[in-house]
Amino acid sequence: MIAASGFVGRQLVGALLAEGRVVRCLVRNPARVPELAEAGCEIVQGDISDAAAVRRAMASVAAVYVSIHTLSPQPAGGAARFTDVEKSGLQNVIAACRSCGVTRVVYVTSLGVSADASSEWLRERWHVEQSLVDGGIDATVVRPGHIVGVGGRGFDTMVGNARRRVAITFGGALPRMRTIAIDDLVYYLVGVLDDPRTYGQRYDVGDDDVLSINQLIDGIAAILGRRRPIKAAVPMRLLGALAPFVERGTKLPAGAVTGFVDGMKVDAVGDPVPIRAILPRPLLPFRAAVERALSPSKEVCPGRYSSPERPASSVPSSSRS
Repeated sequence: MIAASGFVGRQLVGALLAEGRVVRCLVRNPARVPELAEAGCEIVQGDISDAAAVRRAMASVAAVYVSIHTLSPQPAGGAARFTDVEKSGLQNVIAACRSCGVTRVVYVTSLGVSADASSEWLRERWHVEQSLVDGGIDATVVRPGHIVGVGGRGFDTMVGNARRRVAITFGGALPRMRTIAIDDLVYYLVGVLDDPRTYGQRYDVGDDDVLSINQLIDGIAAILGRRRPIKAAVPMRLLGALAPFVERGTKLPAGAVTGFVDGMKVDAVGDPVPIRAILPRPLLPFRAAVERALSPSKEVCPGRYSSPERPASSVPSSSRS
């Protein structure tokens, strides 16, 4: 598992371990996530930009998950643009697959990715996806929308805004985003792993709710029993002008803030129907997903979050993911 210490990565690792899989994780700073080793994961220290570390992590594994977010702080001193971090990292993964004999990769990107997207980030992610699909590997790309779950940066920001009297937002009525509960996303990620029908495919995933940022905040506020906050939108032009200073101060790679701004102009809706024919479990709608995420027991729908049935071609539990 590459980027196992992230929000999606940690949830996915837990699901794989629960299935009896042996999991190896590539982690930049193992000391920050001791729970991975405590849960029984094998830890390899390194970063996706380190080709040698990627090869060490992928030696003798049966399959690889990649879930990275290049609009996040990167190691100090890096001069690469934010799009280069992901592109070069995936090239390292492809090269390691060839040298280590790994033929199965599941890659998590995002809704809105396309070859002609107005956002550089979404455009370049499409090219990264394409390099993986064309790389002679049994690859599956999974594209979630707005992920609902405590610990997710986007969702936690929405919850924080919903608790305030005045919500500071980027965007408002736009963009519109399809939502998905973290458990449903993990269900899809586990479900595609051993299913040959998903090889070489890209899947948009999400429930039937498509909401704006304002609607997301107001919906969470209602669940919390609070009034709708007043919205104070930060002008995108202002954020774009301040981008270089924000990037330096937050150690974001060059272009990341501009990429974020451009991405906020693109609806993240997609078509979630194709994957539902393969993995047909009903998904939680946004309100139920939020209630579950914010519930102390997180048992709004007890018994619902079972693993998908394994097809006949299932990888043995002794294999590594």
